[in-house]
Amino acid sequence: MRLFLAVEVVEDIRRKIGEVINEIKELNADVKFTKIENLHYTLKFLGEVYEQHVNGIEKIIIDTIRNKPIKPFDLSIQGFGFFGNSSHIRAIWIDSEQGHEELVKLAKAMNEALNHIRRDDREPKPHLTVGRVRSDKNNEKLLEKIKLLTNVKFGYMHVKQIKLKQSVLSTEGPYYTDLKAFELA
Repeated sequence: MRLFLAVEVVEDIRRKIGEVINEIKELNADVKFTKIENLHYTLKFLGEVYEQHVNGIEKIIIDTIRNKPIKPFDLSIQGFGFFGNSSHIRAIWIDSEQGHEELVKLAKAMNEALNHIRRDDREPKPHLTVGRVRSDKNNEKLLEKIKLLTNVKFGYMHVKQIKLKQSVLSTEGPYYTDLKAFELA
């Protein structure tokens, strides 16, 4: 099973992001956009995991939330950015402002607790991946639009749980299934 831990984005904010994605689509850049219902902040990508290990992973998540303790927090979702460089954008993402430190702490805690499943030595940078750029078609227009959206605000959400999700890859894109939700302490 291909698994990851995530904070899901509430429907109201997903809808607002969808409106901006529609504006970006008008640029006719070569971007494979994330399905609106799939928008999330990845806390820890676990990769392929045997089904018999899922219960152990769930216990580690529960223990980590309880022992840290990780409390619910408010998160402001705002600001477009990109990975790559100005001549070759690889991915478009949305950042967070208020609550970002708590989100990073949550990602670090999960990374440390589950590093034996899949090692990741990089500093966590939780973000919402909006789309992956497949070619440099209309790159200048895309870069200009991202710069205009640097400070766009989508709103606030209260983060009170994280989810262990399964990802099934298909030709139409990934399909996500919630395996379990974990309430923050």
